[in-house]
Amino acid sequence: MFLSRRQFLKVSAGTVAAVALADKALALTALQPVIEVGNPLGEYPDRSWERVYHDQYRYDSSFTWCCSPNDTHACRIRAFVRNGVVMRVEQNYDHQTYEDLYGNRGTFAHNPRMCLKGYTMHRRVYGPYRLKGPLMRRGWKQWMDDGSPEFTPTIQTKYKFNARYLDDMLRVSWDTAFTYLAKAMIIIANRYSGESGARRLREQGYPPEMLEMMKGSGVRAFKFRAGMPVLGIIGKMGITRMNGGCGALLDTYVRKVGPEHAQGGRYWNNYTWHGDQDPSQPWWNGTQNCDVDLSDMRFSKFNTSWGKNFVENKMPEAHWKLECIERGGRIAVITPEYNPTAYRADYWIPIRPESDGSFFLGASKILLDEGMYDADFCRANTDMPLLVRTDTLQYLDPRDVIKDYQFPDFTKSYSGKVQTLSPAEIARLGGCMVWDLNKNQAVPIHRELVGWHFKKSGIDPALTGTHRVRLLNGREVDVMPIFQMYQVHLQDYDLDTVHQICRSPKDLIVRWGRDMGTVKPAAIHNGEGVCHYFHMTQNGRAAALTLILTGNIGKFGSGCHTWSGNYKAGTWASTPWAGAGLGVHTGEDPFHITTDPNAHGKEIKVKSYYYGEEVGYWNHGDTALIVNTPKYGRRVFTGKTHMPTPSKFRWVANVNVLNNSKHHYDMVKNVDPHNECLVHQEVEMTSDVNHFDVSFAV
Repeated sequence: MFLSRRQFLKVSAGTVAAVALADKALALTALQPVIEVGNPLGEYPDRSWERVYHDQYRYDSSFTWCCSPNDTHACRIRAFVRNGVVMRVEQNYDHQTYEDLYGNRGTFAHNPRMCLKGYTMHRRVYGPYRLKGPLMRRGWKQWMDDGSPEFTPTIQTKYKFNARYLDDMLRVSWDTAFTYLAKAMIIIANRYSGESGARRLREQGYPPEMLEMMKGSGVRAFKFRAGMPVLGIIGKMGITRMNGGCGALLDTYVRKVGPEHAQGGRYWNNYTWHGDQDPSQPWWNGTQNCDVDLSDMRFSKFNTSWGKNFVENKMPEAHWKLECIERGGRIAVITPEYNPTAYRADYWIPIRPESDGSFFLGASKILLDEGMYDADFCRANTDMPLLVRTDTLQYLDPRDVIKDYQFPDFTKSYSGKVQTLSPAEIARLGGCMVWDLNKNQAVPIHRELVGWHFKKSGIDPALTGTHRVRLLNGREVDVMPIFQMYQVHLQDYDLDTVHQICRSPKDLIVRWGRDMGTVKPAAIHNGEGVCHYFHMTQNGRAAALTLILTGNIGKFGSGCHTWSGNYKAGTWASTPWAGAGLGVHTGEDPFHITTDPNAHGKEIKVKSYYYGEEVGYWNHGDTALIVNTPKYGRRVFTGKTHMPTPSKFRWVANVNVLNNSKHHYDMVKNVDPHNECLVHQEVEMTSDVNHFDVSFAV
């Protein structure tokens, strides 16, 4: 029987009406009467549902551990175990109990401290991508079984060195993996040692400068890298110890040389290639990385996130920015994209990528033009009053002006005792002069005449003007303070020009500049993304300039910081009373190993046989910066101290180095096919593990 939609609705409506008119008692016979409860907080009819939650949260034991998915977290959290399995992890809420050797203690304000990566860490440990034993690439194993023949295009294709991703991974025992790997290290070290090894490398197209850096040792073609090693010195930097220790021992075995000629492998760095660290920091403050504990944000009244999505990418620390807002701080965000940090800010400044330097220089011009700079701070705490010769653009050295000038004795002061600078090094660094308005002449100042020491000196240095000075050789030269040079330089960065370069709205450029000049203390926190910019050295110095001009350095809530140096882990510092610090583990002399478990740190003999190398050279076609120019011929831009060596063996731990690299296709198809062995230590399957020849589960 066919029913139309209209007929079906009529029949359905009649049925519903019939049910509605049925006996109400009959309709409710299956239901229980409602129990009236006067006070639901005092009694409750049925609480059995709570057992579900009690059962979910029941645990047999718990333990605390330090979770470090990245370099700045290191959160102390608690794991809850049931039937031998970690069921969940939570914040431990005990930062107020943390204390250092000097009695400094944390506060409750650091609670809670944890991010979503930490909450899900145990899922990664027990997840489907977890590595549970050694893996070996089928083609590489066959290559070893066939006598590890030297590479040719045919050999590389036969054993899939040029298509590692397409090969199968075999489960092998730990003994098998160690045996194959040890044999490979001996073979590769032999192959590229001595003159025969140099000949092979020349035939492969490596430049002579890189071959010279090999020092005749095939072990120098070994590259080791531990990712974020300070967070796991014993485990992650174990390969660094092997690099210098086993590497040097292997070299003596292969080349039959003594310890005095032994070479270790190359140690690949972390920060500079990753781009985490701001390369401008050494230029403007003299340190590798200037950073603070991010709780310092609570003191900021003007907080700028530059190229940094603080809310999403610094999860354990994001509450400090929120506390800055709660305390009346003003928030600005300078990023190309409108991100979660931007919509919590007072205003967001869109900017063209890599044009950031022009923005900050334009803001600096506003500070100078409108007189919003701290002249006293610039005189006493910066290089702004230092005189520069206009003919050479070098500092005016007092040795060129004052006959028989001698530097002060710093052996018992900060420069000598803390910075350990010798008189020869002081002389090499040179001296400086300022134009004293009281004497109307150039007067010398030394490196420790800073801050209140400078104010007590009675010198009133000029920040502006051009002055003439007579040198000892009779010449007269014009000099000007650095502050004056900035005034000249910044004339190029008027508002229209800056807007044309960076595309930021003009009104926001002016607003940010005036906020920087009037709201104190002010701080800039930049992320690692901008540190990847090719001109980040200039960009970072321009950002710091705005803070230097306004005196926002060295005070709570001020400064120009990244988060890459914001470690929450202890470091092994070298001291005269404790020993060689980190070197005790990573650089113990393999030819004089200390076997006494009760030996003092000072008794450990340290000698580093490995030598550092910038990973970027591998990522640059595994070659140095050498250019054949039409006009000047062959130019080598890489100095001897930074000269890389050819890469033939790579061992990394806790870092997906291929994923970190640029130009993925080039690395997979053109660079790594010339590597004869790639080794990885990792928790779970990554692109590196899928690409490498041997991988160890950790």
